[in-house]
Amino acid sequence: MNNKQKGLAAVSIFLVLFSGGWYANEFNKRTIHEKGLDRPGTITVQELDNHIVPMTGPFEPREYIRIGSRIPKRAE
Repeated sequence: MNNKQKGLAAVSIFLVLFSGGWYANEFNKRTIHEKGLDRPGTITVQELDNHIVPMTGPFEPREYIRIGSRIPKRAE
Protein backbone atom coordinates (compact mmCIF):
# COMPACT_ATOMS: atom_id res chain seq x y z
CA MET A 1 0.00 0.00 0.00
CA ASN A 2 1.59 3.27 -1.05
CA ASN A 3 1.33 6.67 0.65
CA LYS A 4 -1.42 7.89 -1.69
CA GLN A 5 -3.69 4.99 -0.71
CA LYS A 6 -2.89 5.46 2.98
CA GLY A 7 -3.73 9.16 2.75
CA LEU A 8 -6.98 8.43 0.95
CA ALA A 9 -7.93 5.83 3.58
CA ALA A 10 -7.13 8.27 6.42
CA VAL A 11 -9.16 11.09 4.85
CA SER A 12 -12.12 8.81 4.16
CA ILE A 13 -12.12 7.45 7.73
CA PHE A 14 -11.95 11.02 9.08
CA LEU A 15 -14.86 12.14 6.89
CA VAL A 16 -17.01 9.17 7.88
CA LEU A 17 -16.38 9.76 11.60
CA PHE A 18 -16.85 13.53 11.31
CA SER A 19 -20.12 13.25 9.38
CA GLY A 20 -21.37 10.57 11.79
CA GLY A 21 -20.62 12.81 14.76
CA TRP A 22 -22.31 15.76 13.07
CA TYR A 23 -25.43 13.69 12.39
CA ALA A 24 -25.50 12.34 15.98
CA ASN A 25 -25.22 15.89 17.38
CA GLU A 26 -28.06 17.18 15.21
CA PHE A 27 -30.19 14.13 16.09
CA ASN A 28 -29.56 14.74 19.80
CA LYS A 29 -30.51 18.43 19.53
CA ARG A 30 -33.66 17.56 17.59
CA THR A 31 -34.67 14.88 20.12
CA ILE A 32 -34.15 17.24 23.05
CA HIS A 33 -36.22 19.92 21.33
CA GLU A 34 -39.05 17.52 20.43
CA LYS A 35 -39.30 16.24 24.00
CA GLY A 36 -39.44 19.80 25.34
CA LEU A 37 -36.38 19.42 27.53
CA ASP A 38 -34.84 22.71 26.39
CA ARG A 39 -37.20 25.10 28.14
CA PRO A 40 -35.47 28.43 28.76
CA GLY A 41 -34.67 29.34 32.35
CA THR A 42 -35.03 25.84 33.79
CA ILE A 43 -32.20 23.70 35.06
CA THR A 44 -33.04 20.15 36.08
CA VAL A 45 -30.13 18.38 37.69
CA GLN A 46 -31.74 15.08 38.65
CA GLU A 47 -35.24 13.71 38.90
CA LEU A 48 -36.27 10.95 41.29
CA ASP A 49 -39.98 10.14 41.58
CA ASN A 50 -40.96 13.69 40.61
CA HIS A 51 -38.61 15.16 43.23
CA ILE A 52 -36.13 17.51 41.68
CA VAL A 53 -32.79 18.04 43.39
CA PRO A 54 -32.33 21.83 43.26
CA MET A 55 -29.16 23.36 41.99
CA THR A 56 -27.73 25.39 44.85
CA GLY A 57 -25.03 27.25 42.95
CA PRO A 58 -22.16 26.84 40.55
CA PHE A 59 -19.66 24.07 41.04
CA GLU A 60 -16.59 24.90 43.07
CA PRO A 61 -13.13 24.25 41.59
CA ARG A 62 -12.53 20.49 41.24
CA GLU A 63 -16.12 19.69 42.21
CA TYR A 64 -17.17 17.59 39.27
CA ILE A 65 -20.42 16.10 40.58
CA ARG A 66 -22.89 17.04 43.27
CA ILE A 67 -24.80 14.32 45.08
CA GLY A 68 -28.15 15.16 46.64
CA SER A 69 -29.98 13.28 49.34
CA ARG A 70 -30.47 9.63 48.43
CA ILE A 71 -33.68 9.41 50.45
CA PRO A 72 -36.47 11.44 48.86
CA LYS A 73 -38.32 13.72 51.25
CA ARG A 74 -41.95 12.66 51.62
CA ALA A 75 -44.66 15.29 51.60
CA GLU A 76 -46.65 14.85 54.80
